[in-house]
Amino acid sequence: MNGMKYVICLGAFLSNLSAGMFNIALVDIADDFGKSVATTQWVVTIYLLAVSICLPLMGAVGDMKGKRQVHNAGLFVFMLGGLGCALAPNLPALLAFRVLQGIGASMYQANNMALIVALFPPDKRGRALGTVSTFVAAGALIGPSLGGAVIEWFSWRTNFWLLCAVALGAWLLAQRYLPSDRAAGKAAPDMPGAALFSVSLTALVLALNLGNAWGWTSASVWLLFGMFGIAAILFARRSLSERWMASGRHPFIRLGLFNHAYIIFGVLLTVVTYAAAFATQLVLPVLLRNVMGVSPAVAGLIVMAYPVSLIVSAPISGGSSDRFGSAPFIMLGLGGMAASLTALGFLEADTRIVYVVAFVVLLGCSMGLITAPNNSIIMSRTPKQNLGMMSSMIALNRNLGMMFGAAFGGLLLSSGSSAPSAALPESGIREWYVAMASVILVSLLAFIWIVKSGGKDRGVEGVQKQESVV
Repeated sequence: MNGMKYVICLGAFLSNLSAGMFNIALVDIADDFGKSVATTQWVVTIYLLAVSICLPLMGAVGDMKGKRQVHNAGLFVFMLGGLGCALAPNLPALLAFRVLQGIGASMYQANNMALIVALFPPDKRGRALGTVSTFVAAGALIGPSLGGAVIEWFSWRTNFWLLCAVALGAWLLAQRYLPSDRAAGKAAPDMPGAALFSVSLTALVLALNLGNAWGWTSASVWLLFGMFGIAAILFARRSLSERWMASGRHPFIRLGLFNHAYIIFGVLLTVVTYAAAFATQLVLPVLLRNVMGVSPAVAGLIVMAYPVSLIVSAPISGGSSDRFGSAPFIMLGLGGMAASLTALGFLEADTRIVYVVAFVVLLGCSMGLITAPNNSIIMSRTPKQNLGMMSSMIALNRNLGMMFGAAFGGLLLSSGSSAPSAALPESGIREWYVAMASVILVSLLAFIWIVKSGGKDRGVEGVQKQESVV
């Protein structure tokens, strides 16, 4: 059982390792291909975009064809994409193979949690989901430092060779240890719905990433936002149409699955918490160096306290939620996150480093308290035949949170780039921290209201007992 768990977790580790290890390589890639760093930034962005667009599709394919088959094929496709990236002769080829990598990553990301829910009994599911969160954090932790070390001694292409080796090992282990599962259906995916979803998400990501360069009031940016709005409305209308009931088929994303307060809250909470955490990881090093005068090495060690504390707390909260229920851990995590964000927003030049480390550790522990119990609640209220779809939606919302967090963090840093170093908190960063802490507090109050008004329906404090639902 443990062997299966760790094989599944390798995919979560691999995807986040790939997402983080190339931020530090952008300058080297730009020098090799004679491009600007702003252009090579798409090496990271296009990967996340491909993952996000394909996640719902691969979740549906996993439900139809079998989760193990799609999961394992994704590892192999990811390996092929990494091989192409390592050998890419120019930037367009590199971007094309990064898209292929993103498609492969979406295949195993969309089905890893569904496999855990399908293979593990309810009393061990929370701990297994907590281990997934641990591997996600481990990938985010190791990615930048490993990428930098490899580049210093070798080249950025070596990072892709390393990813190929890890993906090959994960594929071989998955072929050996993951048992086959039964496909839930044979209906073809909703390709028009997939196209509308792709257009809406691509337009939104382009607008958020190009707003600073083009100007937020420019016609091009507003056109992209307009495309996003129109495509999103058409997508929602198509997904909620009653014709799906008559045809026996399913839309690209089954919005009808979001018919329970805990599920709606859970998916929104995933976006909000990951956006806050990722923006903090981007902004905090600038605050440490420009406001507090901390050296780059020390700043890096302080930021690493976030994933380290998440790695420690996630499996503990996951296992404990199996015994005591998920609600207390989510409430405690939201309270801790609001407190840590507020404290980080009020950093001053003379703030002691030990306090900064404590706030960062609190943020990581809070995320660890939230992620596994929140995922357990969502998956426990999803019909068994739709576990792949819901697993992909959780991964999609995680990726959306990452992209939004990066966009917000970049916007804040660029808006304060002309301010004196000591005045950087006055450029909007402090207000952003307070605003995000307020959003988290509102989320906490909303969750308390949901528990009090609907907890008796299914017993949120006993999610692990809902075997009939899953």
